[in-house]
Amino acid sequence: MGPNSLEYQKSIALEFNANKNRIRHLIGSAHWGEEGRHKEVILMNFLKRFLPNNVAVGTGFIKEGDSISTQIDIIIYNPSMPLYFKENDFIIVQPGSVLGVIEVKSNSNKNEIGEAIFKASKVGLLVREKRIFNGLFIFGQNGNNEKYSSKMLGKPRNGLFKNSLLEALSKDNGVNHIVSMDGVFIKKWSEEEQFSCYKIRDLAVSYFFSNLLDFINSSTELLDITDSMYEHLYPIPEGKENFIKWRLRKQARETV
Repeated sequence: MGPNSLEYQKSIALEFNANKNRIRHLIGSAHWGEEGRHKEVILMNFLKRFLPNNVAVGTGFIKEGDSISTQIDIIIYNPSMPLYFKENDFIIVQPGSVLGVIEVKSNSNKNEIGEAIFKASKVGLLVREKRIFNGLFIFGQNGNNEKYSSKMLGKPRNGLFKNSLLEALSKDNGVNHIVSMDGVFIKKWSEEEQFSCYKIRDLAVSYFFSNLLDFINSSTELLDITDSMYEHLYPIPEGKENFIKWRLRKQARETV
């Protein structure tokens, strides 16, 4: 059997599901749904292995003068630039060193996700000099159930979730990538000023990480991604556009 990038990328979601299930078996489903450091650790440890050595990962705050962010679950930063503070994984960084931020959530309840998008988009305001990856990673509840369909796949209606996406579209560093392990990947296309939602159950998680690498590569000189690496990162031969569920455009102009 030869190399198979498609199956490799699918295995990333399987890895996350395996870790999620191990912890759930130990602490029980009642405690798994709680927001907690254990989910951030799962994601952070993966990113430390996934990202190249000239990109670092921590948790903490962004500080610009007297302006300080709320605590951020995951900060991806350039370790060659000075930090205000570092103790193990806890960091306080200047905006110029930030390459990306990720908020971690347990469930895909639309109102809770809307609140998280508003919070993360506000954090992005502190980084003014460049575009950063601003992501939301949702562990979800039903990733192993093939019959389950996430409510996030439904076209956004008037409410907190839709309003948060529209606000993110109005900000340079508002949330631009969302993934749920329930099989949903949502991406902000800046040029088109729209969000697109894709149902790619087995590849949603890996596409989130592939877009993270791609985003850092396009905004810095820290990475060097070749054409063959791009083919590995995005292995759907016909492209993900065949899996689109909805689009949400700026100023509430929508198409299906």
